[in-house]
Amino acid sequence: MSIPSSSQPLAGIKVIELSNMITCSLAAMTMSSQGAQVIKVEPPKMGDKMRPLGTQKNGVSGFFHNCNRGKRSLAIDLKSSAGIKAVKELAMQSDVLLHNYRPGVMDRLGLGSEVLRKLNSRLIYVAVSGFGTKGPMADLPAFDHVIQGLAGFTDLQSSEENSFDFIKTFICDKVTAYTVGQAATAALLARATTNEGQHIDISMLHACLAFMWPDGMMHKTLKDDDRFKMSPGSDYFETINYKDGGVAVAPLSDEHWKTLLPMLGYPELLNTPLYASIASRMTNMDQVMKVLREPRNDIGVEKAIEILTAADVPCSPCTKRDDLENVEQIKAIGALETYVTKAMGELTVATPPILFEGKKTSQAEPSPLLGEHSKEILQELGWEKSLIDALIESGDLLVTNI
Repeated sequence: MSIPSSSQPLAGIKVIELSNMITCSLAAMTMSSQGAQVIKVEPPKMGDKMRPLGTQKNGVSGFFHNCNRGKRSLAIDLKSSAGIKAVKELAMQSDVLLHNYRPGVMDRLGLGSEVLRKLNSRLIYVAVSGFGTKGPMADLPAFDHVIQGLAGFTDLQSSEENSFDFIKTFICDKVTAYTVGQAATAALLARATTNEGQHIDISMLHACLAFMWPDGMMHKTLKDDDRFKMSPGSDYFETINYKDGGVAVAPLSDEHWKTLLPMLGYPELLNTPLYASIASRMTNMDQVMKVLREPRNDIGVEKAIEILTAADVPCSPCTKRDDLENVEQIKAIGALETYVTKAMGELTVATPPILFEGKKTSQAEPSPLLGEHSKEILQELGWEKSLIDALIESGDLLVTNI
């Protein structure tokens, strides 16, 4: 058994993941990067729905790879008795089970929390849903974009009344994934004292409301009539766009604006009440931000960064995604790594962002081919070769060799 260390605190922890798409996949991969052993249980015919989405090689997409490195794949049909038997036996040996099936599905399969935790009282069973387990939408299908809409993200992202825009990344999936990882590790910590596992419910909707609320709903948090109203923090974001690129800037203090206004070509606004204080700027945000949207001086990105940096104004150039690998600061912190796998060739991925004891962690590992580890996992459970071969023959089990 692996022993936990400062850089691999979850070493020795066994995780079963039954999921499609990002949420549980990314949560389990994060746990894997910290030392956990993860078995991903997938349908044998097509596997996780992420597998074919986007740029791919040998049937594995970059999208899938970015959420599934360092795992083993068991491709077995959960509608078969063998599939149910396999998951039950894995659960008896595991510490954490993650799934994102709709409420009630796992119970109907005979793999509900009560059933598996009777087999293993130390099991931490994490059930992830789209909308929660109660209410009129509990049984409906969920997707990141749908949660963005219901949780107010599409309103937050739009600058026009009665207009809604998506955040162009699967933010709700990823926010929920990190919430799942935090909850599972907190439950492991509790188990060290109680010696008992527990059932955990997490909905994407609730996780995303909690994520958005601190700043996105700061203007709706205080309810008394005598509150001093200001714009939400979401109104405080504008890039400065020049012909040669953009600048991201966060002018928070009065001193910042003393540098920013002349640079933008508005020195006459320095002593006006509108820009005189944080309170004034926060209550007139649309007017204040207009100078960022419409700079009079097109001095270019490099000069703007030079002026802002000299005045200690938080800023950075806006980077095109295709140029991220060339950014010196990203190189300096080792945020990306490139390596080669047998099935997918050369890959570049983001490294785990946590530096335990100041040490960089690598996760330069392959993501599994569908069913790549099916045979060895069942053999580890003590299943006979004849049974494994029969399951392969019936199509209830897929074994893929590299």
